Amino acid sequence: MPRFAPATVTALRLAARRDWAARLPFPIELGPYRLSIELRPSETMLDRRRLSCVNLESHRIELRQDLSGLRLLYALLDSLIRLCHASRGCQQGCVEEAYTHSFATGLVEFAQRNPRAWLWFNLLLSEHLPGNLRYDRVVRRCLARAPSVPKRILVGGHPVTVRLISKSETGNAFGWYDQGRREVQLYQGLDGRNLPVVAVHEITHAVHHVFGLQDRDRHRNFIRAQRQGWLGIMQRNPSAWRWLAWTMSEPDSGQLSLL
Repeated sequence: MPRFAPATVTALRLAARRDWAARLPFPIELGPYRLSIELRPSETMLDRRRLSCVNLESHRIELRQDLSGLRLLYALLDSLIRLCHASRGCQQGCVEEAYTHSFATGLVEFAQRNPRAWLWFNLLLSEHLPGNLRYDRVVRRCLARAPSVPKRILVGGHPVTVRLISKSETGNAFGWYDQGRREVQLYQGLDGRNLPVVAVHEITHAVHHVFGLQDRDRHRNFIRAQRQGWLGIMQRNPSAWRWLAWTMSEPDSGQLSLL
């Protein structure tokens, strides 16, 4: 785990076992849930076959103890996506629009209600992706000026353009995704917390489109597309992620630390 001194991770002896679990010094709060984050041996997880589990009954997110680097990031993102949908009651049978809004509002809520976990997530990105990304500086709002809105995002290997539109073009919404043009359209007057929600929402429509999802696709297909699609966006679009991370982070995050 990056950037944690030994004293900041709580060691937990598991009942009737010699194994230990490591609990991170901050929980994740989303919707009605408040879950600890624990790195555990696979045999003590809710499902030993998985890299991560959202264990609502035991109030914890379980990450496999031997994970590191991008595999740890992958597992954490998977848990976040599952928790987003669980906290909003989005499950098998929901339509594509519901999965889109569930993920968008959940990710923004995660960033804004859990500043230390959000910082850790972006430190993982910075440390395990190529280049001097320093997403932690973005999250802490330490940049001299705000990142610019990206003009193009690579989604699943396909370029998706981003265009700001006027009030007269918005109709009855703050944003759109045009499948024919593969274009995300955002109202140029968006600001505050509405901006990241709408931006993530429309980009997630693009993810679903590129991954070929149907309106009433299977729950696991939405999870997989969002996990792979958004991890790809974070990996291949550093300028776009800097802008998104900036918009999702609270303005008073300058003194933020993991401790």
